[in-house]
Amino acid sequence: MSTVFVQTVWTVLAFLFFIAVVIWAYSGARKKEFDEAAHMPLDDDDLSTYNQE
Repeated sequence: MSTVFVQTVWTVLAFLFFIAVVIWAYSGARKKEFDEAAHMPLDDDDLSTYNQE
């Protein structure tokens, strides 16, 4: 096995993993969870825990 072959295989595997993550992230089944996570910083929390003076 040459170094070039190993690097080529590693690159192809990394690219396939990247494509799998992109498909997983943009799948419709995860939309609700991602929308909830996106709105977390904007949700009103009890601000009294942060303003303890």
